Amino acid sequence: MDLSRQIPKPIAMSAIIVALLVSAALAWVQLRRPTEAAARDLRSQWAELADQVQQLRKRGRQAEALQAATMSVALAERAYGPTHPAMAEALNELAQLRIAAADFTGVGEMLHRAIDIQAQVTGPESPEVANTLNNLAQAMEKQGDFDSARQAYDRTLAIYEKTVGPEHASTARALNNIACLEDTRGDHAAAEPLHRRALATRQTLLGPAHIDTAESLGNLAANARQRGDLREAETLARRALAIRERSSGPSHPLTAASLAGLANILREAGRTAEADPLALGALAIRQDTYGFRHPTTAASFETLALVRRDDGDVDTARQLLEKALSIRRRINGANHPSTVATQELLAALPAAKAADDQPAAPPLGKGASPAKATGEIAPSAPPASAKGS
Repeated sequence: MDLSRQIPKPIAMSAIIVALLVSAALAWVQLRRPTEAAARDLRSQWAELADQVQQLRKRGRQAEALQAATMSVALAERAYGPTHPAMAEALNELAQLRIAAADFTGVGEMLHRAIDIQAQVTGPESPEVANTLNNLAQAMEKQGDFDSARQAYDRTLAIYEKTVGPEHASTARALNNIACLEDTRGDHAAAEPLHRRALATRQTLLGPAHIDTAESLGNLAANARQRGDLREAETLARRALAIRERSSGPSHPLTAASLAGLANILREAGRTAEADPLALGALAIRQDTYGFRHPTTAASFETLALVRRDDGDVDTARQLLEKALSIRRRINGANHPSTVATQELLAALPAAKAADDQPAAPPLGKGASPAKATGEIAPSAPPASAKGS
């Protein structure tokens, strides 16, 4: 029997088309399977690399973290595409590490791109956008654009207060950062209540021994020193140092910040013999972590210089300040507020004494205890966002 004569032509054509579509679909599925597996593998690789970046940062291994973060951005784009939240996270991590390394190349573009991605996904006034805006403000501050930084910090704070409330860790971080900026600008009276509010919130939410609480303790200590309350400053600084040594270890950059801060307080109290080994320890940690050409290392040169100056060793103080000024000029430029401040310190040094009148100075760098650094603690960065899926 000839079946073609029994089946109407329209039905036969439909059957043929359906068969072709099914065949094509099966072929597509077969081709798609390895592609999906490869995509899952890329996403898994990125998640592992992103975790590695955070662990390296936590341990203070900045150079390795920076290399891994650079790879993370490229891998996130391959795994998720250019507009996925994972891309915003990777850009954020890389930008923060470049800020820490005083390399601002492309940082603004990265952070604006991350904000655009996050605003599309979560809205323009979300905590995610505020986190990235905080990083942008930090970059502006470190480059000396204090007015723009304050505007960005204020917007960050407003978003946090609206979305997560006034008694939240993110809100406390924003308050801390605004207070640090005001200290940098010299308005210590305006900074004090912000520091105290941030500290109170952190102690309540996170506990008295949390690393974020230590940050607020150290920053309030620096503020108290600037206001002339050396007794409160020392008490707060020692609490911060104890928490950081216990939580982060004796050779971590955060510990160095507390060492330098305590050294500054003891120096102003006239206790230069106690301040000197602390300043040396901070310098040793920072040189090891950041190298010899970093603003944070310059800050430690300045701290040690002031200790040696107050101890009567003007020649060593001058050498240290000249090193700091060279770093500031190269990294920040001649007109940056930090560069100008270092120039003023150098210009204000008294004339050097005759060689016979110079006191014997402790060795510079060698034999310094790396365990026991400044009041200029950097504004805190937001925690990393959740991994993209």
